[in-house]
Amino acid sequence: MSTKQKIENVNGIPTHIYQLGNAMQSSTTIVIIPGNPGLGGFYIPFAHELYNLFNENISILVISQAGHSPPLKHRFTLNEQIEHKLQSIDQLLPRTRQHRLILIGHSIGAYMVLRMLKKLEHRLDRAFLLFPTLERMRESDAGKRFVRFYPVMLYLLPLLCWIFSFIFPFDWLKRKLLSYHFADSPEADRSILVDTVLYDLLNPVSMKNILQMANEEMSVVRKRDDEIIKEFLPKLTFYYGSNDHWVPDDVPKEMKELYPQGDIIKCSNQYLHAFVLKHSKELAKIVFDKID
Repeated sequence: MSTKQKIENVNGIPTHIYQLGNAMQSSTTIVIIPGNPGLGGFYIPFAHELYNLFNENISILVISQAGHSPPLKHRFTLNEQIEHKLQSIDQLLPRTRQHRLILIGHSIGAYMVLRMLKKLEHRLDRAFLLFPTLERMRESDAGKRFVRFYPVMLYLLPLLCWIFSFIFPFDWLKRKLLSYHFADSPEADRSILVDTVLYDLLNPVSMKNILQMANEEMSVVRKRDDEIIKEFLPKLTFYYGSNDHWVPDDVPKEMKELYPQGDIIKCSNQYLHAFVLKHSKELAKIVFDKID
């Protein structure tokens, strides 16, 4: 099944939505909250794989982060992003308890999912936190590098986006280069992946918003919210990377010790933090096997 793309107006915010199946006709909806960059198009191979594993008996929504893809309004804070996801779910999904809601948050999207749980507790069935950045981001290896180079990146990366478009002014040429880059991706998904890079990631304003949100993450994501985790532990699955540079090395072990009854998995296959680039099929199978 092809993915439906649309720009949905969510409380005045133009929101890039990707949809598989029909939420109003399905008893179960999986909502995917991206990391950063919060471009939903990168998650389409993952969503497609999940959809196929369920034999199309579900619906899937991928909700892009506000301000990360055109049409652009302004930069949104993490709290505004969380409220935006709650409003999107309220607007796009049935509001009955009989409708099964499964949340999947990746990276900073996992942090957002945790913050959303209390308001969705009567509708929530399960939540999956994939490569979650829930604490001490600034102390991680990648966090330390980001903080050091952020003042330069904030101006350099948007400039490089502009330079790329200047050097390669023709869309057909840019598409050819990006198609070659995504040659290993399923053909049905390739066009969306190319469009996501071409029109979203390489937009200088999008890039600036992405970087500014990442900078806020370094300041805000410090202390793990154990109160929320304890309350919702039976409904949570944590999947930590074995070589995740955005998470301090001791976090997976500490989580297993703190929550011996929790479903806490440490990756044994060296999957990337940005799993959507190479390991969508593998993570989709892991999530599918955990859903009753």
